[in-house]
Amino acid sequence: MESTVTVTNPSRQAGARAEQSVFQALKSLPEPWRFFHSVDWRLLGESGEKIGEADAIVYHPKRGMVVLEIKAGAVEVINGVWYYASRPMKKSPFKQARDNRYAIAKKLLEVLGGEDANSFSITHAAWFPDVAWQGIVPSADAPSRAYVLDKVSLGNPESALCSLLNTAFPESKGWEKEQERALIEILAPSCYQPISLASFLPLSKQISNVREILDKDTAQNVAARLFLGSQKRLLIQGGAGSGKTALAVALAKEHASQGKSVLFTCYNIFLAQDIKQRLAGVPGVTVTSFHDLAKDWANSAKIRFFEPPVTEVAARARFFIDTCPDLLCQAAEVREERFDTIIVDEAPDFQAHWWVALEALGAMDFSWYCFYDLQQAIFQPDANWTPPFDKVVPMQLTGNLRNTRHIGEFAAKLGHVPTPTEFRTDEGPKPEVIVCPDFIQMGHRLRQLLQRLTNKESVPIENVVVLSHHRYDNLKSKWSDGLNGVEINKDMVNAVPDKIRVGTIQGFKGLEADVVILVGLDEKAHSHPEWLYVGASRARVSLFVLTLEGTLND
Repeated sequence: MESTVTVTNPSRQAGARAEQSVFQALKSLPEPWRFFHSVDWRLLGESGEKIGEADAIVYHPKRGMVVLEIKAGAVEVINGVWYYASRPMKKSPFKQARDNRYAIAKKLLEVLGGEDANSFSITHAAWFPDVAWQGIVPSADAPSRAYVLDKVSLGNPESALCSLLNTAFPESKGWEKEQERALIEILAPSCYQPISLASFLPLSKQISNVREILDKDTAQNVAARLFLGSQKRLLIQGGAGSGKTALAVALAKEHASQGKSVLFTCYNIFLAQDIKQRLAGVPGVTVTSFHDLAKDWANSAKIRFFEPPVTEVAARARFFIDTCPDLLCQAAEVREERFDTIIVDEAPDFQAHWWVALEALGAMDFSWYCFYDLQQAIFQPDANWTPPFDKVVPMQLTGNLRNTRHIGEFAAKLGHVPTPTEFRTDEGPKPEVIVCPDFIQMGHRLRQLLQRLTNKESVPIENVVVLSHHRYDNLKSKWSDGLNGVEINKDMVNAVPDKIRVGTIQGFKGLEADVVILVGLDEKAHSHPEWLYVGASRARVSLFVLTLEGTLND
């Protein structure tokens, strides 16, 4: 039985063009497909060293992996013998692919330490990009037509590959994370894939690369600063990571350089501490949280400032919501100091009647700027936020300057908010969701994750922040056993070498870190998408989410 397909005589250049046509087709594969081209391998056996090269390897974490042999030009099968350019082949394309398949599988076993080769979903096939295959293939080479890819397959490679892998592994359960890491360790040096090669680098290296991109200024920020400088009162609205705080700090510096006295205030004491460090040494700028501002002014005006004890929850709430702004107003009547500029960051955290107290601190015709994101209103129960002044059209910041695209899109999905229009970088790993049956198991997974980050990924522990909606020493936080053996730093602003920062999502609002671990997420956390949005958007480069089963829909 014969099958013949004839095209122009192949050459070395024709072979290179054929391979390139396949590589170009594979580049169109969507996430999470990966492909690798020209993969060299070397093995040591009883007879010495063996070497080889796979033309291409395509991988999908849920479907499996296929090792491909690519052949250009005229290919024919006569009486079971394969011919290439009218010359018989020493090995069929399928046997060449098979040898490469087994070599790669053996390398995987070496990396994983003796795991059963049958546990890998690996197969092999041949691709003939210059012809539309119409003949048959010896059953010893290909058990079905799905194993033969051709010119037609170039138009829809995903469909052809899905058909192949579904035929080979109809009940595939996908690859385990450790198996996937072993594959990356073997193939990354020859990686050619739809996303950046950087995603296979150790996380510590990815952090360095992405941080350099994220720290660069943008045309949007420059234009925004120029616009801000020309306005007396302005509302600046933007999502998490849109650069609001950076603009606010730049604005404070600009006004201070003009000899103006500036008040920069916010709700969160950790954010105030961070901004104070950014503006250290800038004369004429006062940075403080709203409640510390009320306390300082009350004390300086000799007005009694008494906080109810922590056991009196309702009384403390009334004190901080209603009494503090009243005390600030009283102090303003006593003190003569006034500010030429007032800047409020995270403005939705402020109650409407607090604006009266702040306005009392302004000089004649003072400038007032409020930066806000209504999607991050986690401290105040009233969603109907009232700005301090009306008849002002908010300035919109639409891009994301803090997060990688993967993290920004993931955070927006968790928070049920619109996705930013643009991101500064597409680099960086995807967020990793770890689902656990209970908090005890979550503690084990947290410990494993920290060991992986510090040992395998070479990430300094001080670059990692662990956040939850409950304090880690709360009785409900059984997952905190995963922190045993590591030194904890409760200062959410200042990293300390060899210590991990651990705090609440609420306390870390307005701040950021290279690596964030959201942990202890239960049904209550997932019923507050604004918490998840704030927590996830704190991560600049890498995000991990540890949640209970049944709490995350996707």
